[in-house]
Amino acid sequence: MSHSCMPIPSYDEFFRPFLELLARDGVLHMRVVQQQLQRQSGLSPEELAQRLPSGTWSVVENRIGWARTYLYKAGLIERVGRATYGLTAAGREFLGRHPERIKLRDLKTIPALREWLQSGDEADAEPEPSSIPADVSMPTSDAMEQSERLLRRLVEDELRARIAAMDPTRFEYLVEQLVVQLGYGSSRSEVATALRRGGSDGGVDGVINEDRLGLGQIYLQAKRWADGNTVGRPTIQSFVGAMHGRAQKGVFITTSDFSREAREYAESLHGLRLRLIDGQELARLMVDCGLGVSEERVYRTYRIDSDFFEDAE
Repeated sequence: MSHSCMPIPSYDEFFRPFLELLARDGVLHMRVVQQQLQRQSGLSPEELAQRLPSGTWSVVENRIGWARTYLYKAGLIERVGRATYGLTAAGREFLGRHPERIKLRDLKTIPALREWLQSGDEADAEPEPSSIPADVSMPTSDAMEQSERLLRRLVEDELRARIAAMDPTRFEYLVEQLVVQLGYGSSRSEVATALRRGGSDGGVDGVINEDRLGLGQIYLQAKRWADGNTVGRPTIQSFVGAMHGRAQKGVFITTSDFSREAREYAESLHGLRLRLIDGQELARLMVDCGLGVSEERVYRTYRIDSDFFEDAE
């Protein structure tokens, strides 16, 4: 390949090379994937060194990272260890059916990816390759808003995975911090005293003050569940039984999800107010509170101040 004026491939141009690499070499760490795909790209050292405006990643590294995200969400690759991926059976079959370049529209034929793309507040929140944040230029405010929504969903997904893998002590600390950030209790020490660690699943439960004056109380239970283990109605009924005589309001947090029967039961209660928070909402609350995440960079947009120019005329 020529090194002169070569455009850096868009993230979807890395779909097929990514799959081919795993098909050939097996399970690989992302660091190795990055090195191999950059070498195969034929880009010059100067092109490989081009960085995003934030300076955090190179452009090509970021685009390979987006390719990984889409392939993972489509179920074509799987995470087998920290930052380590392998090809799934579906990925091998998909690769065989697409001998030429794989485009985003090809991945959109996969229900799992379509469901993930439509899981935000708006069904069309996912940007096309030309406006994904992997590109250096962001032409419109709409593209920036779309990219922000997509980036947030990616961070929330990563948070869910990390929360589920936390050890009991760190999970207890997380719950304490979240409760305080949401405005309950008089201090972290008060909340920590009120909550006690549960059983071997690393959960916490206890009665916390609804406000700093202690005018109301809430019974809280938070436990880690492995992905795929849905919290059913019997578990929520036991939680309600534990609330009696202790509090009239309850919050039940899980890192997985609740069954339809569990949610319907919680909504049917009279005299008790029960709030169910699943793993997806837990991750959203963490981002809202800035817990476990940090703001990387703030981008400003500008418009012409018409009043300024009209006053001058």
